[in-house]
This record gives sequence, C-alpha cells and structure tokens, in this order.
Amino acid sequence: MSSKPLIRFQVIHYYLIPIIALIVWWGMLIAMLSCWGAQGRPIYSFMNGEYQNPVYISDIGATNLQPLFISCSGFQAIFFVGTLIMGFYLRYKSGKIQPYISKHQPRLAIASIICAAIGQLGIVFVAIFNTKNFHPVHISMVGVFIAFCFLACVCDFTISFIFGTNPSKLDPVHDQVVFGTSKFANLYFVSFMLKLVWLFAAVAFAICFGVYMKNDQNSKSAIFEWLISFWYGLLLVMWSMDLLPSALRKYRFKHPDMYPRYVQYHGNVNNNKANDYESQWIKDAREGNSSSEIDDNRTYVGNGGPMSPRLS
Repeated sequence: MSSKPLIRFQVIHYYLIPIIALIVWWGMLIAMLSCWGAQGRPIYSFMNGEYQNPVYISDIGATNLQPLFISCSGFQAIFFVGTLIMGFYLRYKSGKIQPYISKHQPRLAIASIICAAIGQLGIVFVAIFNTKNFHPVHISMVGVFIAFCFLACVCDFTISFIFGTNPSKLDPVHDQVVFGTSKFANLYFVSFMLKLVWLFAAVAFAICFGVYMKNDQNSKSAIFEWLISFWYGLLLVMWSMDLLPSALRKYRFKHPDMYPRYVQYHGNVNNNKANDYESQWIKDAREGNSSSEIDDNRTYVGNGGPMSPRLS
C-alpha cells in the first residue's frame, strides 16, 4: 500500500527560482573550498606568507578560479533579484499567492528589489575586482553587498511581519495558513520569526567576521566568512517557501478531481469548458466565506453524476 504524499504541488514552478540560485551559490563555495583543499591548502603569494586556515573566499577567488567566482556570483545575483521580482508580481499583479494587505507592502517590495539589485551588483564587483589587484575597491564592494542585502532583507521581512500580524485581512482562499485562535497563530508570522532568527544570526556572524579581521585574526575571520556565506543560502530556501503556495494552487487547479474543497463541478469533469465549474477559491473570495478544512482525498466524478468517494 503506497502512502499518500502530504503535499502535492506543481514540480516545475516559480519556487525553483531561489533554489537555482542556492544550488549555484553553494556549488561555487563547495567547488572553491574543495579546490583549495585539493591543492594542499596553499598560502598565496599576495597574502604575504601569513599562515591562515582557511583562507578567505576572496583569496581563492583571486586565483585561476576567478572566472568561476565571477560567473557564479553573477548567475545567482540574477536569480536572487528575480526571486523578489517574482514575489512582487505574484502578489501585486497576478494574485497567485497572498496579495498585499497594506499600501506599504508594495513599496517595501520595490525598495527590497532596488536594494537587492545594488547589493548583488556589489558581490559581482567583489568577484571582478579581486583582492590581489584591487584590494581597496574589493573591500568597499564587500561592504556594499552586505549593507544593501541587509536592507533588502529588512524590507522583505517587514512584509511578512505585516501579513503575520493581520490574519483577519488575509484572503479567504488562503485561510489554511491560520492554525489557531491567537493573532500570531499563522504561517506568515512563523515565517517572519524564522527570517528574524536568520537575520540576527547573519548579523552576529558578520560582526564576528569584521571584528576578527580588524584584530588580524584572519583564520577565525575567514571561518565566519565561510559560515555566513553558507548561511546566506538558507535565505533562498525561505524565499522558495514563500513562492511555494503558487505551485500548490497550480497543482490543485490542474487536478480538480482531487480537491472538491476548491472546485464545485457541474456536469462532466472531462468537459473543459470554463462555465462547467466554478473555482471554490473564487467563490470564497466573492462571498467572503472561510473554511479551514481541506478535502485532500481523491474523489471520483461519474459521467454527469455527482461527486462520490473513490472506493479502495
């Protein structure tokens, strides 16, 4: 007897945009660290012979691996900013995920996109202007990357906070995010808290990175640089989860027989005419109804007959 999957969703969908960025970013980090280790953990000539274990990402990126550093940084930058743009589009233009409930949210989203674009240009310039030949510019661009990505996160996380603290304003078709009677008992507030934990940890790692560098404890500083770089990837995972509801909705739209909660049939399910059924999502939104119950069981629709449970 095969077990039924807990969640069904469209596999190829928008939530993969940040996942692609994650794979490229972590893949680059692993490749660079592996190459440095395979080469015998060298101390490069431009490091003035000072022992360091591990070396900075920028040190490896200033070697023959610089093309990898540039290409992967640029690729993930496009998908990083693309994730925020897609989130804005899905909420503000298409309504395929929870629409904005405050006039401030679209403004925050636009600010987040702008800050992210500047920050991601920073990491691209970090890769282009290597620490070996352009050290002052390189360090400045690291600062731009960190500062503007921080601002982008603050703007984006505030959007989640507004959703999470105003559950009564959420679209009725997204009522399944509420799991209790408390004002904060909803998935948007949980998402905000997880993002807040991520942000506090990232700030702590960045401070340790800077303090150890200032005190010439480069090995410890480099450890925190690698740590925050991998930690950065978890942000992309959380943003992927933000876009996942669109994939869930797409799957339910394509498999109406499995979700009678969302589709009311009139006539033959095999008839593709739009007026043969009305989406419960649309009906709930129009009538202002809300139900926390989801019928996730398979159903059988006879030829022209009413829906009845599938017999096992």
